[in-house]
Amino acid sequence: MAESKYWFARRFPVGHPRNAMSPVTPEGFRVVYTFLGWMIGGVVAAGVVAALGVWIPFAWVLAPFVFVACAAYGGWYFIKEAQSRGDHQHTVDDYKQGRV
Repeated sequence: MAESKYWFARRFPVGHPRNAMSPVTPEGFRVVYTFLGWMIGGVVAAGVVAALGVWIPFAWVLAPFVFVACAAYGGWYFIKEAQSRGDHQHTVDDYKQGRV
């Protein structure tokens, strides 16, 4: 059976009330950069929509919705990948010290 490679690991030990995940591989960091890309892209797209408000009346009203939609998709993608590709038994320190 092929061993699965985890992209994320726990930031805190098992039993800690926080269940935060952090990237430990290049693929995990790529997910983080994709999330940041969606956030920055949402700002740019919202700015373009707001600028269209100069020519199209009330188009600027859609700008926050454009940003929220982009941020929501980026956040959903990040959380989905962190949960499905995350090691819930080991911490980031375990990976850094080579215990895993």
